[in-house]
Amino acid sequence: MKFLIGLAFLLLNTVMAIGQSPDYFLKTSDGELAMELSRGSQSINIALFFFKASELEQVIIERSLDSQKNFNQCSYVSFNESAKDSTVIVKKDIYPISVAGSVFYRVKVVNREGITRTYPSVRLPGIAEAKD
Repeated sequence: MKFLIGLAFLLLNTVMAIGQSPDYFLKTSDGELAMELSRGSQSINIALFFFKASELEQVIIERSLDSQKNFNQCSYVSFNESAKDSTVIVKKDIYPISVAGSVFYRVKVVNREGITRTYPSVRLPGIAEAKD
């Protein structure tokens, strides 16, 4: 398990060194989390990298066809008090909104004090767009 987390953080740092793209990937400016999106054969994979997980109560993953509005919850992560700071969680969206067009995912985080933060959305291009 430690090897998997180490490998994930190595990948994350490599991607960040290359540069952040508005598609597929987000690393928050406060250093709390990073999110990477990818298409699987039957679902959308949502990889979440938490750097301060012990401070979090819950994380809500939302999706929309619009980058700014109409987001609906598609997944949920709840943390207990013994959560490790460096944590990697992969969730699957098995009922994606669209395969042909772009889908936007965003993360809402609630910390232990009850403060909610909503981070910018990340675009996952449709299959036709990704091949261009």
